[in-house]
Amino acid sequence: MNKMLQYIFGPKLFRRLAGSGGPDGHVKAIFYSANRFEKYGDTAISSLQMASSLIFYTSPLVLPFALRRGWLSPEGGLIFAKFVAGVCMVVCMSMFSRTIGRFNNSSYSAFLEILTEAQNNYNSRTKELLEKYDFQFKSWPVDFDVKEVETIREMVCTDRARTSSLLSPTDLVARIFTNTFGMSLVYPGSNGLLGLLLEGPLLEGRTKLVLEYGATRNKIRTRDNNFIDTMFVKQAKGETNDTLVVCCEGNAGFYEMGIMSTPLAAGYSTLGWNHPGFASSTGCPYPDQERNAADAVMQFAIHRLGYKPENIIVMGWSIGGYSSSFIAMNYPEIKGLILDATFDSLEPLAIPRMPAFLSGVVKHAVNNYIDLDVAGNLAKYHGPVTIFRRLRDEMITTSQLELDTNRGNHLLVNLLETRYPRLSTLQTTATLSSVLSQPLMSVDVDVSGQQLVHDDHVKQHGPSFPSTLGHQLEDEEKILMLLYLAREYMKDVDASHCTPLPTSSFGAPWRPISQN
Repeated sequence: MNKMLQYIFGPKLFRRLAGSGGPDGHVKAIFYSANRFEKYGDTAISSLQMASSLIFYTSPLVLPFALRRGWLSPEGGLIFAKFVAGVCMVVCMSMFSRTIGRFNNSSYSAFLEILTEAQNNYNSRTKELLEKYDFQFKSWPVDFDVKEVETIREMVCTDRARTSSLLSPTDLVARIFTNTFGMSLVYPGSNGLLGLLLEGPLLEGRTKLVLEYGATRNKIRTRDNNFIDTMFVKQAKGETNDTLVVCCEGNAGFYEMGIMSTPLAAGYSTLGWNHPGFASSTGCPYPDQERNAADAVMQFAIHRLGYKPENIIVMGWSIGGYSSSFIAMNYPEIKGLILDATFDSLEPLAIPRMPAFLSGVVKHAVNNYIDLDVAGNLAKYHGPVTIFRRLRDEMITTSQLELDTNRGNHLLVNLLETRYPRLSTLQTTATLSSVLSQPLMSVDVDVSGQQLVHDDHVKQHGPSFPSTLGHQLEDEEKILMLLYLAREYMKDVDASHCTPLPTSSFGAPWRPISQN
C-alpha cells in the first residue's frame, strides 16, 4: 500500500547521473523520459497549479468583480460548486494517468526504490545514491536541522517601531496588499508561476553545478520549520580553498543561475541557497523568515560543513543585501561582507514604483511588514565590507540611471557616519554626497587623505578604526579622510544591475590599515 502511495504522490523525476565519476569527468546527465500517460497527468496538474497561483495573486482584483457580478449569491455558489467538482474530477483523472505511467516506467521504479530506502534510513551511503537523481525537493530527506545545534545564537534584529496603529483601514489594506501580490512585487522569485516557468533553466543550472564542480545539494530545516534548498561546492585548488563564500541572491535570483558563478570562477568554495518560497525552498520571504533562513544557512556552514566564521565571506546581491547584512550583524567575526548593487532601505525604492494614490498604503506595508533595513543591519557590523555600485544600475536608482540617486550612495554615507562620526559634519557629508554623483575613480583623491587616516589612527589608537578618528581636525582634512575611506569601502562597476559581477572585481573586502 505504501509503495502504491509513492507512485501516486511521489515526486516528479527530472534526471539521473550515470558514469564512473572522479576527475576524469566520465559522469553524464540522463534526463528522465516520462511516458505519455505520465506526461498527460503532469501537464494537467501543472496547468492547474499555475491557474490556482494566478487566482491567488489576483484575488484582490477578482473578488470585487465577483461581488458585482453576484457570484457569491446562492446561484453563483452553485455554479462555483460545480466548477470545483469538475476541477477535482480532472485532478483525480490526471493523478490516475500519472500513476499508471510511473508504474510502467522502470526508470521511475528504480528511483523510487532508492528514495524509499533513503527516507527510511538516511545515511552517507543512501545520500550518495540519492544525489545521482534530481527530483522535486519536497521529498528530499532533511540534511541539517538548526534545532539540533546545541547552542543556537540569540539573533540580533533591527526591526523598527511600527509607523502607525494597527487595525486601522490603512493597516487592513496594507496587510491584504502584502499577503497577496505585494510580496510577489518585492520578491518576484517567490511567485509560483515564475517557479513553474523556470523549471527547465533551474534544472540545467543544478546539473551544470553538479557536473562541472561536483556540487552537493542539502536540505536545511529552519527555526520556523521552513526547508531551504542549498548547493555547496568545495574547491580544492588555489589559495582560497580554506575560505567559504555564502551567497545571498536577489529578489528574482536563484542559486542555480545566480551570483555563485563569480566566487566559483575566482576559485572560492561556495554555498548558495534559495530564499523561502523560491523554487524548492518552502515558506515566504517575509523578513522574519528571511532571517531564520539566513541564520540556518550559516549554522549549516559552521556545524556541518566545518567552516569557522572567520573563514567565511558573505556576499549579497540586490535585495540579498538584507539577508547578508543580517548575517554579518549576527556573526561579526566573519572574514568580510560584500554588498553588490544593494540599497539602504526599501521604502525610497518602493513608493516611486507604485501609483501615487497608493503611496500611503505602500509606505505602511513596507515599514510594518517588509522592512528591509540594510543600513540598520550594516550599522551594527564593524568588520570588513565592500560595497559594489553599478554605474548603470536601473533598479536601485530613484531616477532612472542617474548615479546621484543610487541608494547605494546612502548606504555608504550611513556606513561612514556610523563608523566615523567625528568625520561627519554638514559640510563633509554634503561634499561626499556631491562626490558620489560621479564615478569614484574620476575623483582625484590626494594621497594625503590616506596618510591622514594612517597617522591619526596609528598615533592615537589601537588595532581597529575607532569612532574618534578625525577628532580635532579641520573640515578640509576630514573631507580628505572621507574621500579616501569612500574609495576603499565602495568600488564602482561599469555595468547594469543584473550583469554578473566580474571575477576580477571579486576578493576579500578591504581591512583597515592596522588590521592588514
